[in-house]
Amino acid sequence: MSKPEQSDAPDGAAAAVAVAGRFEIDDPCRYELASVPWEMLAEPIAPGPFLNRKDFLVTSSLILYRENFKGLTRVRGMSPPGMLAVGLPLCVGYRSRYWGAAPGGDTVPATLPGALDVVLDDKQEQLIVLVALDLLRNRLPGDVLDALERAAAQRQLPVRRDGTVAFGRWLLTIIETAKSRADRTALAALSRTVEDELPWRLAGACSFDPACASRRETSARRRALDRAVTFLREADIASVGVGDLCQATAVAYRTLEYGFREGLGVSPLRFLRLLRLHAARRALATAHAESTTVADVADRLGLQHHSRFAAEYAALFGEIPSATLARPPLRVPSPMLLTG
Repeated sequence: MSKPEQSDAPDGAAAAVAVAGRFEIDDPCRYELASVPWEMLAEPIAPGPFLNRKDFLVTSSLILYRENFKGLTRVRGMSPPGMLAVGLPLCVGYRSRYWGAAPGGDTVPATLPGALDVVLDDKQEQLIVLVALDLLRNRLPGDVLDALERAAAQRQLPVRRDGTVAFGRWLLTIIETAKSRADRTALAALSRTVEDELPWRLAGACSFDPACASRRETSARRRALDRAVTFLREADIASVGVGDLCQATAVAYRTLEYGFREGLGVSPLRFLRLLRLHAARRALATAHAESTTVADVADRLGLQHHSRFAAEYAALFGEIPSATLARPPLRVPSPMLLTG
């Protein structure tokens, strides 16, 4: 993986900070580690190689990237807190799905912080925009912001085709320009310009009627799922149970289950199990076999039934836990986080 260029303006504590570059990941576990601030649970669902390539620009309020996939993959998890996420599919296959729906038509997939469930077909290519909600609130008029957030709460933004094409071309130009800016001051200046322009360009690509969009309501199931995701971000996944989720969301189990199945394609119990299993894989993949055991990791994550854990792990990831631990430890800090 290539090391991204990191840049910051030279004016002290108020300096804009940005990173830009490219990286490639050829393993689903490495992909999860490198995708922070997303909480990704990646599961290839067809035999063959896996590859994810990203060209990216990260600023203090934005993450923009163009990515390509090789291999049919399902990704569940949670979108970044405090950010609106928007996807602009560039090349999609017939198996691609966003929360169970095929992309296309006069909408693009989007979400406020919450649950993620997408199927990415082989040779998928897309632009992803992650923008801090605070930036949008500081830049956009109240009615436009309300319409944007209401539409995103339905996991799709209504768009104008010509507006989406123009917005996509602008994003591609920005990403390529950022990658070529070796000078720190120049990259910082570009990042400030992008932060100023992007909220307006995003809103301009949309075709919503603010008066209509503001009347759309989110279902009780979706609200329960959103509250559960908020709770899980801070919870100890080793000990949290379905009862804790019901208490945190203040709904009956049936409502919560419907919300999870609609938003994540699995029951709450299964999602908790997947969180623990994927966390175990990441922990084993980054640990030193000389100082860590499989039992240590399993116990730390609430997977006390070791034989059951080993069987589930092998069924999900195609190898036993000790095989993951035996390999040299991975060191994959996310390139999409600012570090200075």
